[in-house]
Amino acid sequence: MSDKRISIWLVLLLVMFNTIPVQAAESAPQRIITLSPHLAEIVYLLGAGDQLLGVAEYSDFPHQVKKIQRIGGATGLDIERILSIKPDLILAWQGGTRESDIANLKKLGLRVVSIKSESLEDIPESINILGELLNRQQRSSKLISEFNTHRKQIFKKYRNLPAHRFFIEISSQPLMALSNRHSFGAGLGLCNLKNIFADEDKAAITVDLESIISRDVEFILLRNSVTDNDLELAARKSFYQINDGSRVAIISFNEDTAFRQTPRLLDAVEQVCRDVHGG
Repeated sequence: MSDKRISIWLVLLLVMFNTIPVQAAESAPQRIITLSPHLAEIVYLLGAGDQLLGVAEYSDFPHQVKKIQRIGGATGLDIERILSIKPDLILAWQGGTRESDIANLKKLGLRVVSIKSESLEDIPESINILGELLNRQQRSSKLISEFNTHRKQIFKKYRNLPAHRFFIEISSQPLMALSNRHSFGAGLGLCNLKNIFADEDKAAITVDLESIISRDVEFILLRNSVTDNDLELAARKSFYQINDGSRVAIISFNEDTAFRQTPRLLDAVEQVCRDVHGG
């Protein structure tokens, strides 16, 4: 038997008895770019932060991401900088990253994978997809399990409490609401909160004061960047005609966690649930 054939048989035997690792069909990417802050966060959660070499504007969590070079954002990408990184994987946000930017990157021969991030269910699914892409399946399984457990805990704690109707303000000029097409709006349903604009086709919609009041709203949800500013908060109370004795109340939420399609979003959901229901 030739030396070559002996070597082949030796490798096969070693693999059979688990004495050497079986290599994945495709090696894990080593030069990653993310085109959305939440995708950068998930890459770090999966333990692949060292391979992340370019991120979109506003990527700031965890803190290590702040040191990574920016490659542009929603208004446009720095193609020259992207090419200089020589990425072997670019992660785009399906529905959030401009389709024209994705098409241009693909024309340059770059590997671009779009990840859907819209509903609450998309969070564990995106973790699963990225776990496969980055060869971090064990870590992704753990993250998904923790996310599902957290979600069930919130639901179990609040499921028998009274229902309340809420409106999420994401902009005052123009006045805009968040529907249940975004996972934060939908996630509040875990604690029996009802979004008055739940059924809209778009995640963010333009509304007016009359449409809010006419839906028997009980809670106005404002970003903490608004409620932390006394002048802004006073202006909102005046606009919504909220007095101390009114049944309509203002609830503050952490926009940094609420608007990111990552496991941290459940922290924002749980905080609002506590503020509404108590405990």
